[in-house]
Amino acid sequence: MVQIIVEKARIDQKQTPLLVVGVYENENDFLYSNGIESILYRTIKEIISNKEFKANLGTSLVLPTMDKGPMKKIMLLGLGKKDKFNNEIARIVSAKAAVKVREMGISEFSILIFSNLDDGLIEAISEGVGLSLYSFNRYKTNDNKDELKINRVTILINAEMTSIQSIVDKTSLLVEAVNFARDLSNLPPNDCSPSQLANIALSIATEYGLKSRIVERYEMESMGLNGIVSVGKGSQYPPKLIILEYHGSNDDKRPYLLVGKGVTFDTGGISLKDSDKMDEMKFDKSGGCDVIAVMKAVASLKLPVNVIGLIPSVENMPSSTSYRPGDIIKMYNGKTVEVLNTDAEGRLILADALAFGISTYNPKAVIDLATLTGACIIALGTNVAAVIGTNKKFIEELHNISERTGEKFWELPLYEEFSEQIKSYVADIKNIGGRPGGAITAASFLSNFTNGLPWMHIDIAGTAWTQEGTYERCYNPKGATGFGIRTLVKLLMEDKII
Repeated sequence: MVQIIVEKARIDQKQTPLLVVGVYENENDFLYSNGIESILYRTIKEIISNKEFKANLGTSLVLPTMDKGPMKKIMLLGLGKKDKFNNEIARIVSAKAAVKVREMGISEFSILIFSNLDDGLIEAISEGVGLSLYSFNRYKTNDNKDELKINRVTILINAEMTSIQSIVDKTSLLVEAVNFARDLSNLPPNDCSPSQLANIALSIATEYGLKSRIVERYEMESMGLNGIVSVGKGSQYPPKLIILEYHGSNDDKRPYLLVGKGVTFDTGGISLKDSDKMDEMKFDKSGGCDVIAVMKAVASLKLPVNVIGLIPSVENMPSSTSYRPGDIIKMYNGKTVEVLNTDAEGRLILADALAFGISTYNPKAVIDLATLTGACIIALGTNVAAVIGTNKKFIEELHNISERTGEKFWELPLYEEFSEQIKSYVADIKNIGGRPGGAITAASFLSNFTNGLPWMHIDIAGTAWTQEGTYERCYNPKGATGFGIRTLVKLLMEDKII
């Protein structure tokens, strides 16, 4: 993990192999005369004024200083139009700079802060650097083991450092959690069965002092968690219910309940998926991986809240023991579900976990996170997650925080009409409601198991990994993104749901 530090220093005082300096589009002058030898300053000024470097968003130009200053090289970094600059752009360009520096084989560099100092900008720069330098290469036998990695980045500021370094340190812990979730989500199914995912969760619990428990198949059967058991029984790898508890409040505050879909591989079961891109179904555990990472983050940050993380984990496989279309399952809360499609398995395991978690822990608010429906991708594409819920204040708070994190969410309605689509003739409800409004009918299904509590369902089917249509952000390398973790952790920091 790269070390990021903050220093109050002028650029003429900082010895560094490379200094990154942001330039706005259509700037006709180079504003940093102090600390740069006059010939070099005039050269850079001429390059900018002659439009040889246009400073379009994310462009860069590296210039050697020929030892005419404390820095060995200067990178001019395009910030785009000044009136469009925000923290998300700061996150993107910081990431581009870090990736470029890594390609150059430089192990450390400095960034001159792009704009007026504020906490959000410092967070964005730190996130951009830390997230962009992630790579998943554990299975490459000839990976560049000796490749020089960036181990230190300095953010140069022109103000007192009171508390600024602590902001960077907290952000680094959050970035570490996101990258941990990426590692988990990227794991291939042969190395991440429900048992293996449970063992990883237990190791995190031990390391960070979380209370933990794994509920096994036969105990789940006796408890009435038949949704989880039914989906998982087609695999040779038995299902698990992973429970992580964080108690950060000294009083008896009711906890937040987080539930993450942990399907370690999804073939669709008897309702078999097309083979095209089925390999991507290793990412169907992303919601569960994200919940484990959120629990890691809240524990490492020592947040003064109570949080319960539940990850129902299964492998959905076709076999002689698989559940079938036509089966009727009695769920944990007593409701009966007619199975019409075994590829609508995520809502079954989430429903049981939601009902169990609410009954057991009496939470004040509930969030579930899942790669739930292809319909969500059809509706919102691959850059926006759907949020559907029962509490406007809760959803508004999520939106407010997402403005800071750059993670995009869009609320879909949960009108009563959608519940009509999932009514069954032979059971209480059925597990699919047809093609119209598929993302919403899935949420409508889940609402039957939330007991009227403030609840948000977040469908990350399009955003959990980079896929066709994903907007290029250097801080999201190919593969799992860890989408939603930064927003959810900051939502828990705010703790505004009473």
